[in-house]
Amino acid sequence: MNEMTPALSRRMRGQILMLLRARHNSQQTRFDDVGLTHALRALACTVSIQDVVTLLQDLADRKYVRYRQTRDSYTGRVYLERIELTSAGRDQAEENVATDPAVEL
Repeated sequence: MNEMTPALSRRMRGQILMLLRARHNSQQTRFDDVGLTHALRALACTVSIQDVVTLLQDLADRKYVRYRQTRDSYTGRVYLERIELTSAGRDQAEENVATDPAVEL
């Protein structure tokens, strides 16, 4: 995907939170950026790994997710591993708090 519109970014952030919540509730292993990209594509979302990394960084800025970030020193590629919801992210996904306008559930 070349450029995400603000509306699409909001929807994708919401999809990511819902996928992470489902994983958390069923106590499955945590996503990495590649696995999350494949899960979104399985839902017919047209996203690249770079899109997912950017969306996760946005969600981390809002304190909704946390992850371990590594960088391949040869290629410069950023890898996000062990992605999980924070309590604020769970509250957003479960709509226990006022909905963030940057996230569409």
